[in-house]
Amino acid sequence: MPITSHQGLIHPVLSEFSIAGIYLPPFFVYACVAGLVFVVLRHLLARLGVLRHAWHPALFEFALSVILLSLLILHV
Repeated sequence: MPITSHQGLIHPVLSEFSIAGIYLPPFFVYACVAGLVFVVLRHLLARLGVLRHAWHPALFEFALSVILLSLLILHV
């Protein structure tokens, strides 16, 4: 059910996704999409040598995955 703001803009309400009759929360679906984007981006950054310059590569990758998930949620 869409929600209308005071300016007349329509904002869709996040609801569950049904996959084979199993209802999944939107966060799970967004996390899966962000995970796929992260894997591709991580491979690209490793080939470019960016990860060698990070002080703590695991922490850098975790922060990158959180940023990707946050951007995806904010975009939708």
